[in-house]
Amino acid sequence: MMLRTTLILLGGFGLTVVAHAQTPAKHVTNVDEAKVGSYVLPEILKLADGRPVRDASTWTRDRRPEILRLFAANQFGVTPATDVRPRVEPVERDGIGLGGLARRTQVRLVVGDTKIRVVLYTPANAKGPVPVLLHIGFSPNVLVFNEPGIDEGMAWDGKTRTRVPDRQALNLAGFDARPFVGKGFAVAHVYYGDIEPDFAGGEKFGVRAALGGTHDPRKPDEWGAIGAWAWGLSRIVDWLQTEKAIDGGKIALSGASRLGKATLWAAAQDPRFTLAFPLISGESGASISRRDFGETVADIASPERYHYWFAPRYQSYGGDVGKLPVDGHMLLSLIAPRPMLLVNGDEDTWSDWHGEKVAADAARPVYDLFGAGDRLQIFTHKGGHKVLPEDLAAMADFMARQFGDPGVAAANAARKANPNRPIAWWPAMAVKPESWFAGDEARTIADNILSWQDPKAGGWPLMNTTLEPNRGDPAQAGPWGTRAALIKATVNEMRFLARAHAAKPDPRYPAAIDRGLGYILDAQYPGGGFPHSWPVFTNPYDHQATFNDDEIVDLMELLRDVATRPEFGILPTARRKAAQAGFDRGLDFILKTQIQANGERTAWAQQYDEKTLAPRGARAFEPVAISGGESAGVLLLLMSIERPGQEVRRAIEAGVAWYRKVQIDGLRVEVTADDRIARPDPSAPTIWARYYQIGTNRPIFVGRDGVIRYAMAEVEQERRAGYAWYGNGGSAVLARYAEWVKQHR
Repeated sequence: MMLRTTLILLGGFGLTVVAHAQTPAKHVTNVDEAKVGSYVLPEILKLADGRPVRDASTWTRDRRPEILRLFAANQFGVTPATDVRPRVEPVERDGIGLGGLARRTQVRLVVGDTKIRVVLYTPANAKGPVPVLLHIGFSPNVLVFNEPGIDEGMAWDGKTRTRVPDRQALNLAGFDARPFVGKGFAVAHVYYGDIEPDFAGGEKFGVRAALGGTHDPRKPDEWGAIGAWAWGLSRIVDWLQTEKAIDGGKIALSGASRLGKATLWAAAQDPRFTLAFPLISGESGASISRRDFGETVADIASPERYHYWFAPRYQSYGGDVGKLPVDGHMLLSLIAPRPMLLVNGDEDTWSDWHGEKVAADAARPVYDLFGAGDRLQIFTHKGGHKVLPEDLAAMADFMARQFGDPGVAAANAARKANPNRPIAWWPAMAVKPESWFAGDEARTIADNILSWQDPKAGGWPLMNTTLEPNRGDPAQAGPWGTRAALIKATVNEMRFLARAHAAKPDPRYPAAIDRGLGYILDAQYPGGGFPHSWPVFTNPYDHQATFNDDEIVDLMELLRDVATRPEFGILPTARRKAAQAGFDRGLDFILKTQIQANGERTAWAQQYDEKTLAPRGARAFEPVAISGGESAGVLLLLMSIERPGQEVRRAIEAGVAWYRKVQIDGLRVEVTADDRIARPDPSAPTIWARYYQIGTNRPIFVGRDGVIRYAMAEVEQERRAGYAWYGNGGSAVLARYAEWVKQHR
């Protein structure tokens, strides 16, 4: 039977309600873990012909389709192939929703006589397409959100199997969109009864009737209500991907209890669901059917209960579940490598919440094939078969870790779209002949560079200053504005002007170079380091002395060039000596900041306190750690010194020894269009992590939440894709060291 509950409201929105409970038939139920007994799970990484599955490609090409077919034939039924697609009826566009927190859009997806009503909330302050959570719920939209303007109609009464007005339907909501909208995500909601009513014979009144192909009696592998709900969810995705406000590549799906099972089956069949939240899905969902604990296949698929959810063949396994060719771990594996958070309660014995952990552990080897083992996680609340506010908070946090902050993603997209965004333009120009630097193209570039020089500070901004002249239009500025910068800025403008002047003198060039040199020398701390930015400190970490993005290496190489290279002979001798003194101070800073741990010298942190020279963090995802990235540039700089002293030699020897100690073999990092995935591969070249924990040399990874993790997969997608967590800089260090040893020993 169903449980009728009362909705608890706060500010007009549902908070905590017992989910649509699947009350057991009378039988002897085991809830004693000691009495579970032994069982053998079907092998997940073995093909039907007995061959092992050892890599992601074999899984994707061969094993995954096998398992998908087994679930269709034996548990959920075969979803019929059809070209039928709903007709979209607009109801509302950009209305005010959630008390002004969101823009509300409503549609009806019409299939035959079935109208699937969908409400979509998009954050009111969204500046571009955002990820979306699609939630399938037990109650009509008007009961879930209880605000004016919600599309109302008729729902289903499960007892009488008749239509009733929405507001007279069972109020089993418990879902709140605000935790997700508050983090910048959109939320779509659908009432499951709009897709198909939840009772035996309901197929006559839902999408299965419109699609045809139903039989009485049903065929052994004919799809049931869960298959119908899953089909309807995929049709909502069809519509969501046409909405300009939605990032169609980041669609999460959630549902509770029986709708948690529908969530799993929908995501298993449709890879457009890029993240899944099966909530308290239990038996025939995320739990293990072979465990004799709580609800069983015999319970759930009996003719007196929920046989109509499944293919008729599923009932036959009630008497001997060991003959069922699939189980919960295999259902979870079909989602890999997409992120998934299982949500359950530690008092939900009927749904066997512990069995979900067993299933997750058994499915994880499939995620490991993709180097994504940490994308499968579990959140267990205190309580029973419920969806609680803390569950929603955990889900929103999980979305943020996997999809990233939508505001940050929009800002990153804007930076990438900026035509004057920073690029490494100098290497291609540095190899051009003197005749080119004397020509018209180089003169135009030089004029552009001069126009972007900061009139007050004397440096150049972090942007491509070569493409067009500064016309004073704010829209021309790079992503970080027109203020002078030290990181990846100023040094190459000076080099270009020096080459241009050597090829064809222009009095403007030496003057600009001298002002740029003054900017760099004025920014240098007495201890030899350089801040992130100067003279304005915008961020709390800007004042710290930094190696980030090879800043100090770039600046010191420029200072050495100014002091020694002939093209900079246009500067007065005193200025060239000042550049050499700046290089020497920088070298002293490098030697003093090499980190010692457990009595041994290692390498360098990314940034330091400019006074105490203690390692410091910067942005939330840039921790106090030894940098396997920036340290490579430091060592290459040290090995470029023609006559290194003993201190320099000791620093090099220790740094190279550290790189050898922490090198990572057998791990390949694959870069996709919007992600980075690390997976085992014995043939992969040696790599190094960006950050190593001081004292343990353990690779660490940090998201925008500032929490240290030990696997890249645990960091949110935006930071995984948007930051260089691994690199091969150590290879250049070891190769250069082999030459350096011959020269200096």
